[in-house]
Formats: sequence, structure tokens, C-alpha cells
Amino acid sequence: MPLFHRRRAEGSEKIYTLKTEDGRGRTVVLAHVAINQVITWLTTGMFYTSFLMIYGINIVNVGIITFIPYIASTFGVFSPSVLERFRKRRVFLAVTRFLYYLLQILGLTLVPVIIKNPDARIVALIIIVFLANVINAITGSGYTLWHIKFVPPAMRADYFSIQSLVANTIGIGASLVSGIVADALSASPYADAVIIGLRYVAFALAMLDVFLLCLPKEPAYEHSHPPRLRDIFSLPFHSRPFLMTMAVIFLFTFFNAIPSSSLNYYLINDVGVEYTFVYALNMAYPLVQLFLLPVAKKYVRKHGWFETFALFTLGSLPTWLMYSCVTAGNYLWLLATVRLTQHFFGTFYNLANANLIYTNLPPEDQTNYLSFHTIAVNVATFLGMMAGTGFVAWCGDRTVTLFGLTFTSVQMLLWMQAAGYVLLPLFIFLNLKTLKTNNY
Repeated sequence: MPLFHRRRAEGSEKIYTLKTEDGRGRTVVLAHVAINQVITWLTTGMFYTSFLMIYGINIVNVGIITFIPYIASTFGVFSPSVLERFRKRRVFLAVTRFLYYLLQILGLTLVPVIIKNPDARIVALIIIVFLANVINAITGSGYTLWHIKFVPPAMRADYFSIQSLVANTIGIGASLVSGIVADALSASPYADAVIIGLRYVAFALAMLDVFLLCLPKEPAYEHSHPPRLRDIFSLPFHSRPFLMTMAVIFLFTFFNAIPSSSLNYYLINDVGVEYTFVYALNMAYPLVQLFLLPVAKKYVRKHGWFETFALFTLGSLPTWLMYSCVTAGNYLWLLATVRLTQHFFGTFYNLANANLIYTNLPPEDQTNYLSFHTIAVNVATFLGMMAGTGFVAWCGDRTVTLFGLTFTSVQMLLWMQAAGYVLLPLFIFLNLKTLKTNNY
């Protein structure tokens, strides 16, 4: 199939093959990404919110627990200092990834069972989430730098297309099946047990993921001098194209994070959306991708990563305003319309977004640049979630009425996200010359 090969004009090397070291590396990484997507769908989003709601955790505390990982991300400043001291990182990364999964999935699942006091339970959950994500912040970029070595720039449009399609198909497909089971048992005594049981399934998959991540050949790592803590913050400021790229990523992450800690709570608790309905809509995404990704790749090659990202982000603006109008009385048709339309625009801007960090990434000392990226993304997410959670806490039960419709605080958060989808494309087009300077 055309999706699984590079264009003939760029060479005849297959993206996924067991005949070459790089091909085997890309194949293993694809399997890792697919499994990781399943783990993510089973342990985050609506299932994660439902898991916390089982133990009586309210919308504000759900928001607080959700943005704790982004506070822990500040420890990413130590990532180069730690990683650059290892000539070979395979074993170290495997051990730390195992510890991350042990705390983030299994530990988080057991804490509410062991600790019965509601206040102590929330404190314990915060501590477990914090420790797990400190580990991930320090070591996570090691895998990013390792895996991108298998993918030359000319191959990335095809590579990220296939990766996104396969990962979404498997990940969302698993969540859809799980959602059907959860909805079928929602009125039975086993409803909570299903939600909790899915986390144990995710932990078993996480152990398989740790094994897979040990398989690819490890590359040589380039650096110009021994690691220094200040390089994380100083080196990016010596590369204006990289810094401006990070500004784009920061803004996109910030605006997307504003409603993220509260939206699922609103959909489950206030709108009454079924898991199956939401995940069926999500399952439509890889089907849309299957038809649109060839078009999206051609568009990227003709217009560039940043132009594609900006135009299709701006194009999705009306869908976020429509999303804010979703209620218990109209969600069957309105949420379906919104999500399917977002799938169209998302196919284009998500493909571009997957490669943005690599477009202006300097060839040397990449651990420092990727650590800066990790910190910036997590800080942006934290600030966005904190802003959203703070607004919901401040607003309380107050509502706003416009055009005969009543909007709660969570619905108003989607207006803020929509505003970002205007400001971000404007920022990109004003700085397009700088953003396209290097494109390694």
C-alpha cells in the first residue's frame, strides 16, 4: 500500500521492514506507539475521570490531580545531566520506565483501596502521581532522541502518517470495546469493577511496552561538551528558529489544556454521555485518516509544516464554539457533528504537529533541546489546566446566558480554547520567515 512506502522520487526504502536496522527500529517503535495508545486510552480521559469519581473525588480535585504531572515536569531540567552521563541508556531507560508504570498505573489503582480517609487518599494520589512523573520527566526524552534517529527528514511525513493511523486505530479501538463493556454493565454492581479492572489490563500492557522499548538498536549520541544544567535554557536561545517553534508548540498546548481537566467530568456528570458513544466518535478518526492522510501528506509537501498547521487549526475554530453548546438535550447530534468535523481538520494539523519539534531541531546537543521542549510543553499544560481549574472553582455554579442558551463554567472554557485557535495561526503567519529558516 502507498502509505507504507516512501515516495519513489525519494528512494525505495520501506518505512517498516525487518531487513534493515533502521527499518526494524521503526517497526518496534510503531508497536510501542500502538500499545502506548491503548494504555493511554485505558488510564486517562473518561476512564481516568470515572476512576476518580468512583472514590468521590469532585471536579476541582480531579483538576488538581490531573495537572500534578505538569508540576513534576520541572524536574526535566535534570534530564540532560542524567542522560548524557550514559554512553548506553537502554537498561537505565527500561528500569525507569518500569518504575513510572508501576507508580502511575498500579500504584494509583491501589492507593484508594488501601487508604480510606478521603483527605489522606487525595494527598496520597497526588504524591504517587508526582513521583511517577518526576521519573518520566527526567528520563522520557531519552526515548524520543533514540527513536527519531531511525527517521530521516524526507521520510517523516509518511512515517508520522502511518504511526498516527495505526496508533489511533488500535488505541481507540481498544477503548471502544472497553466502553461497550463499561456501558453494558453500567447499571450492574460490576460497573466500578470494570473501570478499575481496565487499569490492571493497562499495567500488563505496560510491561510488554517496557520489553519492546529494549529491542531497537541504540544509536550514538552527539554532544559538543559535557552536560551542563544551564544548557537546557541557554542553548535554545541561541537558535531563534527553534525558539519560535517552541513558542508555537507552547501556545497550542496551553490553549488545548484549558478545558482538558474539566471537560470529561462535564460530559459524564452533566451531559450524561455514554462511553460507547464518545469512543465510537473517536473511532471514526482513524477511518477519516485512512482517506485523508494521503491528501494531508501532499498538502504538507506543497505548503510546508507550519502553513498546514496554522490553516487547519484556524479552520477548526467554529467546532470549538459549537462544542460549548453541547448539552444533555442535544449531544447525540451536536457532539457527533462537532467531533466528526474536528476529525477532518485534525488529520491535517495533527500530522503537522507531530513533526514541529523536529523541523528546527539543531543536530548537536539534542538532549538539551528536547528537555527544553518537554519542560515547555508540561509548563504550558500545567498553566492551561490551572487556569481552567481555577476558573471553574471561581465560577462555581454561576452561568451565563447568551442567545437563549445557558453556559456553565466548563462550557466557557471552550471559548477560551477557541480564542487560542485564532491567536496561534496569526502568530505563525507573522513569524513564518523565521519558522522556515532551518527545517532540518
